[in-house]
Amino acid sequence: MSRKTARQAAVQMVFESLFGGDGGDDTLTGLISFEPAEGDMEYVQSVVNGVREHGEEIDGIIAGHLKNWTLDRISNVSHAAMKVAIYEMKWQKDVPPGVIIREAVQLTQRFDEDSEGRFVNGVLSSVLKEMAPEGSQ
Repeated sequence: MSRKTARQAAVQMVFESLFGGDGGDDTLTGLISFEPAEGDMEYVQSVVNGVREHGEEIDGIIAGHLKNWTLDRISNVSHAAMKVAIYEMKWQKDVPPGVIIREAVQLTQRFDEDSEGRFVNGVLSSVLKEMAPEGSQ
């Protein structure tokens, strides 16, 4: 299984948590038919736990980059994809931010409308620009 597939599983688990679910093993193996390869479970658990731990900060980052929108107006798919992407960009840093953003956009478009993908791209690109050290933009 690839990191891309594991990332999709993480987004789906974060999506479930937005509705009050616990995102446990039953979700992984039953609802989304996730069959992990070596290292996948650790990655998914790390991301889901990290998003839980830093959830308020991540939501604050997202909210700070919304123009004429509020968190409660964005789709849960977009919200989940952005939470995972921001967590990875800020705390994991083992994948290039461009890849993280592209995959967040693709996942959003897969599970929501194409226009939501453009929205997610705009927000995450704005977040990345803010996160970039001086002179590297």
